[in-house]
Amino acid sequence: MTEKHEENDMQEVSRLRFNCPHCGSYMKVRTSKTHHPEYRALYLHCTNEFKCGYRCKSELTLTETLAPSYCPNPAVNIRPSNWLMQKLALEAQGQIRLGEAITKKEEPK
Repeated sequence: MTEKHEENDMQEVSRLRFNCPHCGSYMKVRTSKTHHPEYRALYLHCTNEFKCGYRCKSELTLTETLAPSYCPNPAVNIRPSNWLMQKLALEAQGQIRLGEAITKKEEPK
């Protein structure tokens, strides 16, 4: 999903949606609080406010790293996925190359 913010400027927008476990209407995140870099508490409410009115708290955690950051934060420790561990082992053996290839331009002699 994209939203237009300025002329010729498109920005990708992700909207997390839950369905109400009681009536099936979608729920909106009213607010959220960050406790740690890899954890966020979400406070949700059912959009069928007058017929259902359900509200709840949800937890969102980052559980596995699928691709390492190019600028890692040393305070963040999210375990690598099994898939990433296999790819890192293959890279260590020289069988594959992960990330962007770094190529040097040869200088003319």
